[in-house]
Amino acid sequence: MFKKEGFGTQLRLTRKNHKLSQFDFVSQLANSHKEFTGLSQTTLSLWENGKREPSFLRRIAIARFFAEGYEMSEQEKKFVSKTKATEIGGRPAFYPVNITDIAAVDFSNLTEKQAEVVNKGHEHFYTEALTETMAAFPPAHYTVSLLMNENAIVGHYIASNTGMIVSFCFIDNSVAIKMVLDLDGKFTSVVLPTRTPAIASFFQDLHFEPYPTASRVKFYKGSLKDLYQNPFFKDLLNNNADLVRFSKAQKG
Repeated sequence: MFKKEGFGTQLRLTRKNHKLSQFDFVSQLANSHKEFTGLSQTTLSLWENGKREPSFLRRIAIARFFAEGYEMSEQEKKFVSKTKATEIGGRPAFYPVNITDIAAVDFSNLTEKQAEVVNKGHEHFYTEALTETMAAFPPAHYTVSLLMNENAIVGHYIASNTGMIVSFCFIDNSVAIKMVLDLDGKFTSVVLPTRTPAIASFFQDLHFEPYPTASRVKFYKGSLKDLYQNPFFKDLLNNNADLVRFSKAQKG
């Protein structure tokens, strides 16, 4: 368990327990999150020896890197409480939805009812008509993956065969996680839409780059393989969005 008091000592012990040299640890941190870009072994040594203190965001991120907990001080708790209102783009999964099927349908073969749900879902999510979003991309063959709960559509994503994902909508966070996992193995790199500034900022932190289009929706491009291996993305998949909120709050 990490905490502000004695953080450096705990960091040194945990790093060594994971058999990571200072060089390897610094490299992995920098490759996983832009907050650690430019971090040197010298600075890490100062942290571990208690001669310098990393920021709150970095302390939290390091704890999450090791999948460890972090015990917050009262002052830190006050900061965290202010970030709870940061919108990240999905409802908490209080009652997780059971996915009974994931149906892949050619976009042109959607039934009238399916097309209505997909179009309404996209416009609700992104405040832009699906036709407008798709018009911002070159013509392509699109497949719609429909996440089903019995006969009800509870999420969908629309992807070209090159990994252009023009729509990614879900009823709650548990469905979003299943959608992300369903992408595994289908693409090497992807272009993803983002719904909120916090999620857009988070993807940039994980080394996804802005992908400019004429759409009002913000898109980001990056390696899907690297994303799945990123410890901070794994943290988000475990329904822990605190780091997303903290990072956005720090940036303003």
